[in-house]
Amino acid sequence: MAPFLTPNQLAKTLDYLASKQCANGGFCTYRMEYLEEPNPRDTFLAVASFQRVGEAVPHSERVYAYLEKILSDLKATFFSSLDSFAKAYSTTAFNYLYFPFATLKCLGKLQLDDFWQEVFANLKIRLPDQSHAYQSSLSRQLLLQKVRTQKLAGPVPDRQQIIDFTLSLKHHGSFGRNPNLLSTCWGLCLLNELDYDLSPMNDTRAYIQQLQAPQTGFILTTNGLLTNLEVVYAGILSSFLLQMDIPYLDAALRFVRMCQMDRGGFAPMPVGLPNIENTYRALTVFSLTAG
Repeated sequence: MAPFLTPNQLAKTLDYLASKQCANGGFCTYRMEYLEEPNPRDTFLAVASFQRVGEAVPHSERVYAYLEKILSDLKATFFSSLDSFAKAYSTTAFNYLYFPFATLKCLGKLQLDDFWQEVFANLKIRLPDQSHAYQSSLSRQLLLQKVRTQKLAGPVPDRQQIIDFTLSLKHHGSFGRNPNLLSTCWGLCLLNELDYDLSPMNDTRAYIQQLQAPQTGFILTTNGLLTNLEVVYAGILSSFLLQMDIPYLDAALRFVRMCQMDRGGFAPMPVGLPNIENTYRALTVFSLTAG
C-alpha cells in the first residue's frame, strides 16, 4: 500500500470510513450529525474496505450486533414462515441476505443455523429471459450477487447452467450487446466466482487491451474516452483476473489518487462527492496492484 498512498492519505481514508459508522455499529455513506441511516450494503463495503488495508474494523462488536438485529428482523418479517420461502425466489430475497451474511463472513462470524440453512436451500437463481440477456452490466452484477449468496451456504446448484448463460453473452471478447469494460468485468467476475478457467480467454484479453489508455489507465469503450473510478477499477480487476500486464498502471493509479477528496473518501471523478463504494474500489485497486 505504501507506494500508492502516503501514510497521511491512508489515515484520512480510514478516518473518512470511521466517520460513516453509526451509533449502532452499521455504516451509512450519507451519515451526518443529525442523520443516521445504516444499511447492510454500506456496512459490508466499509468492513471490506478496512480489511483491504489490513486494519481492524472499529467497534466490531457493534457491527456484529447490528447485523444480528438485521437478521432477526428478517426472520420475523420477510422469512417469517415456511410459506414465505416462495419469496426466496425473488431478487429482493437475495438482496436482503447477501450483505448481512457476507459481512459476517468478513468478520469471521458466519454461522447458519437450521432456519437459515433451509432458507438458503430454497434459494433459486432464475436466469434472465433471452430477450433480456443483453441488458446492462447491472444485470450481471445482480447475477454475481446471487451466486455469491448461494456460495455462502455451499456449492451453487446450477453452476454449469449459469456458466453457459454467461458465455452466451460473449461477443468478440466482450460481454453484452454493447461492448464495454464494465459489463466485461462483471462477466469475468461471474465466471471466476464459478471456478471457470479464464486462461484461454485471449479474445477478452485482446478486447481489454483496446481499452488501455495512457491518460487514465482505462476507458469504458473503444469508441470514446469516457472513464471514472469504476471504469479504472474494472480495468484493474479484469487484468488481475486474466493475469494481464497493465502498461499504463502509473496513469491508472494517478487517476485513482486524484479521486480522493479532502476528507479522505474517494469520488467517481477527481471532482465529486465521495462515498463508501468508491472508497472500497480505490482501496481494492491499490491492494491488487501492491505486488
